[in-house]
Amino acid sequence: MRARVLVAGDINIDIVLSGLANLPRSEQDIVADRLDILIGGQAATTARALARLGLQVSIAGRVGQDDFGSRAMRELCADGVDVSGITVDPSLQTGMTLVLSTGTERALATYMGSISALRRSDIGHEKLANADHLHVSSFFLQSFLRPEIPQLFDEAHQLGLTISVDPGWDSSGEWRTDLLAILSRIDVFLPNELEAMTITSTRTIEEALDILAESSQTVVIKRGELGAIARSGDRVAACPSLPIRVVDVTSAGDVFNAGFLYGYLAGWDMQRALELANACGAIATTRVGSLGVVSGVDEVQAFLRAHGREVTLPIVPKGAQS
Repeated sequence: MRARVLVAGDINIDIVLSGLANLPRSEQDIVADRLDILIGGQAATTARALARLGLQVSIAGRVGQDDFGSRAMRELCADGVDVSGITVDPSLQTGMTLVLSTGTERALATYMGSISALRRSDIGHEKLANADHLHVSSFFLQSFLRPEIPQLFDEAHQLGLTISVDPGWDSSGEWRTDLLAILSRIDVFLPNELEAMTITSTRTIEEALDILAESSQTVVIKRGELGAIARSGDRVAACPSLPIRVVDVTSAGDVFNAGFLYGYLAGWDMQRALELANACGAIATTRVGSLGVVSGVDEVQAFLRAHGREVTLPIVPKGAQS
């Protein structure tokens, strides 16, 4: 029996230049140690990680009618993700992100293409009805979907789904208030530290957590080398980072999300889910880009044991269907 997760959002290609000594300044040309062309996007990466952990996953998004779009769909299929909810749009090119990475720091530039083209009509009633949980990635990039997200979330809740959102970065710099307006509809909110403080216009993580927890049922804030912190009502959980050699942080947040949702859908307590998520995110940093997507439950178990921790897997998620 497996929980059924519908992931909605961005599917794109990442061109990752890694091993940089530093991020380049204006007019500066620096040399990368490695070049990788990988399947990326918050939604695609989270979906792949959830599927590899053993959940039943489908994805809704758009790609172009091009080689990159075809490759993305093939790799999602290879990981066991149902891609029937992906629309191939011949009028668009598949989106692409250029990632410059020193390992602990990164800079990104994105060609939107199909990334922001997902529409409410792409997420049909049948897809929702066949899921236990809806996860929306890169909220701020979903310019066509965002106006209809309140109605989407209301329908999802009426069908008994729980909902999670990773807001991602607002490239427009506007940080619009439509996200704050729907926080009460979100069961698990998953920003990183800078996103959380920017959304709430606060200067400390504690202030941001207090404000966000007033609306969303569970708030989980990723803090990079400082680990992660979560709050649900009056309950607060924190987990420090694990000692590892960081190669690249590009996919860490999305794989972390998959780990937390894995535990959340199993009905685990918040601390236990946070520890699993931290392990998944840490594993992701040991490889470049989406190569860091966990290979499965066995890898996570071995990683935890190597660091003196134990989380019993596999699980029987709540709301699962045989």
